[in-house]
Amino acid sequence: MAEPARKRLTLFDRLRTGQDVATAAQAAGLEVREVFTAARTDTALALLLAGTDPDAVGATGITDRAEYLKLLALGCTPSLASQILFDGAGKASHWRRDDPAFARACDAVKELGAGQPAPARSPRFTPERRRAFLDHLEAGLSVTAAAAEVGITTAVIYQRRKRDPAFAAAMDTAHHAHHAHHAHPRTPDRTPDAEDWEAFFGNLRPGVALRQAALAAGIRPEAVYHRRRADRAFAHRTDQQRTTR
Repeated sequence: MAEPARKRLTLFDRLRTGQDVATAAQAAGLEVREVFTAARTDTALALLLAGTDPDAVGATGITDRAEYLKLLALGCTPSLASQILFDGAGKASHWRRDDPAFARACDAVKELGAGQPAPARSPRFTPERRRAFLDHLEAGLSVTAAAAEVGITTAVIYQRRKRDPAFAAAMDTAHHAHHAHHAHPRTPDRTPDAEDWEAFFGNLRPGVALRQAALAAGIRPEAVYHRRRADRAFAHRTDQQRTTR
């Protein structure tokens, strides 16, 4: 900050008492524009202008989170941002895991850093997305990859898992089904023909999982999941057939 330490101290003292910026700046012998210009590089001043005392308990955490998000917005990877700010410590990873709002903010600023507009709001975890996510898990995708396939952040997934025991159980079942299938293959590795697909749809109805219908038709479940990703009309038909009859 350009003004002497005395002016800065006076400005901080006045702002801490709740004075408005113009009055505090005048008492410190500064112009309001000087204060705002200084806040561009003076994080403590910016925090105080926002209504948080930089010396208060928790202020350091707010500052560190803001600096981390800024680095992501500039295009740094999470790993690089952690190296710059925390010498590689996993502090930011803990924040993401424990604070869904912070995780969403990280995802949004990463998109900004890639030159893409951030969504106005997070996509809803609709029943259709839930089914598709579980299908991807059953096909062997990781939680992160499966979430990306349906346009949902991992923070949303884990938040839902924490508060919804039925969803947590469904995730575990999907994981176990994938591993069981690969431990004991039940269908030949061949390309399904039109007859196979008709048999698949003949077995598909409400309450019947995609894997169950595929195996009954002699089709590898992975072929179903792959076609769902590549063929939107096929995915729509499978979703529709599992919800209406």
